[in-house]
Amino acid sequence: MTAPWLPDDVHRLREDLFAAALRVHKAFIDASASRMQHNLGLLMSGMVAGAFQSAAHRELLPDLWSSLFMVVPTISTTFASVRTMFGDLPPESIGWLLIDEAGQSLPQAAVGAIMRAKRSVVVGDPLQIPPVVSLPKKLNTEICKFFDIDEIEWSAPAASTQTLADQASRFKSTFITDMGDREVGLPLLVHRRCQNPMFDVSNAIAYAGQMVHAVGPRKPGAIGSALGPSRWIDMNGDAETKWSPDEGEAVIRMLGALAAAGVTDPDLFIITPFKIVEQEMHRRLYREGDLLRALGVKSDAWSRDRVGTIHTFQGREADTVILLLGAPRATQYRARQWAASPPNIINVAVSRAKQNLYVVGSAAAWAGAGTSLQILQRQLASARDVVDSHHV
Repeated sequence: MTAPWLPDDVHRLREDLFAAALRVHKAFIDASASRMQHNLGLLMSGMVAGAFQSAAHRELLPDLWSSLFMVVPTISTTFASVRTMFGDLPPESIGWLLIDEAGQSLPQAAVGAIMRAKRSVVVGDPLQIPPVVSLPKKLNTEICKFFDIDEIEWSAPAASTQTLADQASRFKSTFITDMGDREVGLPLLVHRRCQNPMFDVSNAIAYAGQMVHAVGPRKPGAIGSALGPSRWIDMNGDAETKWSPDEGEAVIRMLGALAAAGVTDPDLFIITPFKIVEQEMHRRLYREGDLLRALGVKSDAWSRDRVGTIHTFQGREADTVILLLGAPRATQYRARQWAASPPNIINVAVSRAKQNLYVVGSAAAWAGAGTSLQILQRQLASARDVVDSHHV
């Protein structure tokens, strides 16, 4: 949490140097304003009208893009758009490429962007949501065999842009886990989002206890004050599918408690591992127009933005998360195992919550789904015990 090699006086000099560099940057743009305006106009009109068809015009592109980067230092795009935007740029024509959520990125998706950059900074977490692969697994395996490629090392979903960047990193660290050692590049170990018990759950199931907690005092806020401490709400209702109506009713009662407490526009996600549970929760909320109006939200918009599968919420955060598990029947153990092992899905769901976490589902059914669920149950129980002892 400290940087002993960067004392305050050196840090201040770096800031002064950066501010001076910006002033030089601005002076250059001011002195070249007409030329810059000409270049930017040509780039914009050419991209819209498709004017860069000839080789001579395409040769101008590196300078035109450089002009834009002088004015707009950072441009955000997706890997799917790189070919359209930068397809005619030669290798190493972009200074820096910053890749975010690289643990979700297919390795081959990043190749074109990395090739066109002099340097790449790859940021991601292979223990959150893995890349989505459209090819059937058997076909993917056969392709890897045909080309003599190690499927685990090079092919998604086991491999991602992040895992390959970790392999290429000059500096490495190791997470020692029960499932074997895992080498990573430069680990960002200081965690600054989640309070406990969420931090302890993620730290135990995904990061071998090596993360450092750097969050201020817990602030349960209006939601935590209305619903109480983070806990597991044990439901043992029946279900024809993975959707359990009883669990859905428990969520409605929680929202009702928020409305009764005067909470409006709650910063809350309802997250589930299963698409059918998401769909049925949307339908159940659709019948609760009065309740959502009492919460001060527009029912359709709030439901679309705040209710979804775990994949929907990768990279987002909220004050509170309700983890709606579903799949309570004994015969649905394979679905529960898919959701709980490896720990990626539970890790993402839990770590979206900054202050409060409420798990709704069958504790008995999910206890057998994997170690991550057992840890989640224990941490929620111990967190509740701590709060109860303080009340006593």
